[in-house]
Amino acid sequence: MKKPDIVKPSFRYFLLFRLAKFFFRIYYRRMTVTGRENVPRGVPLIYAANHQNALMDALAVLFAANRPVVFLARADIFKKKAIAALLNLLKMLPVYRIRDGFDAMGNNQQIFEDTVRVLKAGLPLALLPEGTHTSIKHLQQLKKGICRIAFLAEESSDFNLNLHIVPVGIDYSSYQKAGTHLLVNYGPPIAIADYYGLYKDNPQKVIAQLRDDLALAIKKIMIHVENVENYKEIISLTDIMVPAQLSASGLTDNRVNRFFASREVIQLIENASSIKRLDLGQAKSDLQAYHNLLQKYGLKNKLFESKLPSAWMFILLFMLSVLLLPVHLYGMVFNYIPYKLPQKIANMMKDKQFISSVNFGLGFVLFPLWYVLLMVIVWIITGNGLLTVISLISWPFAGLFVFYHYKYLRKLIGKLRLYRLKARKPDQYRQLMDLRQKLIQMPDMD
Repeated sequence: MKKPDIVKPSFRYFLLFRLAKFFFRIYYRRMTVTGRENVPRGVPLIYAANHQNALMDALAVLFAANRPVVFLARADIFKKKAIAALLNLLKMLPVYRIRDGFDAMGNNQQIFEDTVRVLKAGLPLALLPEGTHTSIKHLQQLKKGICRIAFLAEESSDFNLNLHIVPVGIDYSSYQKAGTHLLVNYGPPIAIADYYGLYKDNPQKVIAQLRDDLALAIKKIMIHVENVENYKEIISLTDIMVPAQLSASGLTDNRVNRFFASREVIQLIENASSIKRLDLGQAKSDLQAYHNLLQKYGLKNKLFESKLPSAWMFILLFMLSVLLLPVHLYGMVFNYIPYKLPQKIANMMKDKQFISSVNFGLGFVLFPLWYVLLMVIVWIITGNGLLTVISLISWPFAGLFVFYHYKYLRKLIGKLRLYRLKARKPDQYRQLMDLRQKLIQMPDMD
């Protein structure tokens, strides 16, 4: 069967794009995109993003761009014909590596010609230049492939292509959980033509320089922890210190401000540690004691970021939840299987960075099939077309209500635990707060 033209518009791609985008916007409670002014218009583009969350990174790039994007992916996932056909439909091209065999490396010439054709046709390319994802917020060494592709594309047009690489920083408030807030940042573009003179003199040297420049550009728009050895301590300290940093800066606590506050705190911690003004060994010990206390009392660090409700407010909120219990049960009954089954399968993955990808992919398929099955059952039982349609409309809305109501209840119960600890065990509460305050005000952090 002839491979579809990846440049040519396709109704199947358009339909899949719209459906997947709709489900993606449901999967994440919100997606914020900053720096759109940095994306040049009317010129060939290559998006280069950090890679931390398997398939979700590619989807984040795609739906932030909100247009067809051609992706380059490792060739080994194209081995099966059925999968290769799907990937071609999704506008993905294989890139062959040495591990795929020296004979296979020759196929990259055709792929290069395809990428140049894609760029000249006005479609952007997208690559995840780290080559493999990581489970931590740290940019790995970039591969040179993206730089070679950029220079070869320009060289094929005598450096008149006006190609730009747009750095993309992706940040997840949670890698594995749905219903979270996704942030996508665009950085200032890098014009490949600016490297023309250097490329003519020493192609290999300028490829390495572009790789380093691109890495620096991506680091500026993502959460990057340089000190990998003390990664857990730095991230834990950052989570505790960010609210105080926002307050000190007079900033509202929103997703974008929290992102930049996190970057500032991480840099503060790493700088203080590097000049021996902060002992991360002592911080690790204090953090362990703090988290042990949280675990002992069934609490989460985020519970301290907002004021506790009064006793009467707790009563009112729980009464409201009881009144909403029938809606909760309705949504749970009719959404449990397509929600729980992907979770069960995803949790079996050895690489935990694939959990959200598996949840998303299976949910994208299972939820519509499940609703169609239920619709048929309702129609057979009732024979009432209006009731069937109303039921079909109600199931997804009820499912979303259950999902967010459950999250809300867990937070409310956590607040109640904290309230009870403060009221019934003031000494233990004060111990916890003193330890938290010590972590916020680490010595010699100014």
